[in-house]
Amino acid sequence: MKLILNADDFGLTETVNHGIVECFKAGVVKSTTIMMNQPGTQHAIELYHQGLVPEVGLHFTVTAGKPLTPPEQVPSLVDEHGHFFCNATLFDKSDVNEDEVMLELNAQYQAAINAGLKINHIDSHHFGGVFKPLKAAFTRTVNHIGLPVRRIDNILSGQDALRVPTPDAFDMRFFDEGVSLNGLQDLLLSYQAMMPDGVLELMCHPSSVASEQLKSLSSYSDKRVEEHQLLTSPELKQWLADHQIECIGFDDLK
Repeated sequence: MKLILNADDFGLTETVNHGIVECFKAGVVKSTTIMMNQPGTQHAIELYHQGLVPEVGLHFTVTAGKPLTPPEQVPSLVDEHGHFFCNATLFDKSDVNEDEVMLELNAQYQAAINAGLKINHIDSHHFGGVFKPLKAAFTRTVNHIGLPVRRIDNILSGQDALRVPTPDAFDMRFFDEGVSLNGLQDLLLSYQAMMPDGVLELMCHPSSVASEQLKSLSSYSDKRVEEHQLLTSPELKQWLADHQIECIGFDDLK
C-alpha cells in the first residue's frame, strides 16, 4: 500500500512550519498544503524556496483569517469585520454564494502561483470543500484548475462530479484522540487489508511547539506537538518499512 501523510496548515505559524519541515526531513511526511492568508504564510513560502519542502499543495481556507479577495466581493463568506465566518457558522449558512467561493479559491490559488509555489494538489481547511455550501463551487473550481485533490466524499457522500485524480481513500481519524502509534498502526493495517495496492491519504497537523500564537489561532495545539513527535520517530518509519507501506507525495499519485 502507498500512504500519503499530508501535513495540513503549512503557513499557520512559524512553529507549525518548522514542525512540518522536520517531518519532511524524517522521511514519513512527503506532502503539505499551504494556507495563503495566515501569519506564517510568508515564512512558509521562504522555507519552500530554500528547498526544505519538496512539494506543496493549496489548503483552501474560508473558515479562518481574512479573504484575499476584497471582502465586499465575497459578502456571503465574511462577517461585519471582513473576517471569514468560523466553520460552524459557515457550514450552516444557506446563502453561501457559489461564485464568491470560486472567486476566493481562485484568488488563493493565484496568490500561491504568484509566490513561486509549484502547487501540485488542493484540499481545504476544516474540510470546507466537502460541506454542502461549498462543495459544488469547490468541485467546479478544482476541475477547471485540473490538479489532484483530497477526496471530498468523507463527510457528504459522493464525488462523481470531480474530474481530477484523488487518492483511493481518505481517513480523518489520525487526529486528536486518534493520535497514537498503536492507533495509527491499526488504522493502516485495516486499510492495507482492504486495498493492498491502493493509495491512502491521512491528514496530519504537526507543530514543533504549541506556541501562544498557535493557541490563539487554533483550538488544536498541544496535540500537534504529539503528532510531530510521532511523525519524526524512527520507530514509525521502521514499522512502515517492515509492513511494506510506502510513503509518497501527490507528485507520485498516478
